[in-house]
Amino acid sequence: MSEPMFLDAGRATLPEIERFIERVPFAILPVGSTEQHGPHLPTNTDTLIAERMALEIGKKSCGLILPAVPLGYAWVWRDVPATLTLRFDTYMRMIRDVAESLDRWGIKAVYVVSGHGSNPQPIKHALRELIHDQLDIKMLYGMYGGLKEMLAEADSKPWHDDIHAEEIETALMLAIAPELVHMDRAAADYPPVPPDYGKSELSMGNFMRSGVFGDPTPATAEKGERWISLAADRSAALWQGFLARHGLIPGEDK
Repeated sequence: MSEPMFLDAGRATLPEIERFIERVPFAILPVGSTEQHGPHLPTNTDTLIAERMALEIGKKSCGLILPAVPLGYAWVWRDVPATLTLRFDTYMRMIRDVAESLDRWGIKAVYVVSGHGSNPQPIKHALRELIHDQLDIKMLYGMYGGLKEMLAEADSKPWHDDIHAEEIETALMLAIAPELVHMDRAAADYPPVPPDYGKSELSMGNFMRSGVFGDPTPATAEKGERWISLAADRSAALWQGFLARHGLIPGEDK
């Protein structure tokens, strides 16, 4: 039987990790957020989603699954209780520090999978300004894949083509941690979108009402499981293509 191509670092010992990265010098880092998700979802929604996505991506591709980062760039909710946010430059430096740690282990590539929509912004700038010219490690980042297809399959209309505590995130959470979802409190909410939204300093936090942006009520665990599989397929293909493009083949000494 061939050896597994993924390993959960948070549940592994040092010798297990050392043996694994000798064979598979790649890592997958889930990054989430601690922030409001309306009256029916927990504040660690984005972190739990990122964590599950990273594990499923690893199963369909390869990599050491790192512990999830529970704090994100959540500036839009900074005045809302239960929200913890890192500053943009702090987040950039955190990503740089993680990349440096992995580089020192001998990790050759890392995929940063986000469950929070604002995290990729400081990650992109960290890669460009702090990592690219200083470290040898290759870095892929972004939200989990398949979101456009999820939006097309959803039974509810999106709020401004965005997702937050609506059908998609609620369905994912029903599949991941149903005991934390309070569907009896779920209700649709579509706050009006000012014409300068996205073109000025206005953020979702300026006009949130319940904390929901869309309609969570059509969500089901069955949809959630299907969308997790879809996201893992799309993300794993992207990751494997990225490794191949850089001449990094799992299991081979490069």
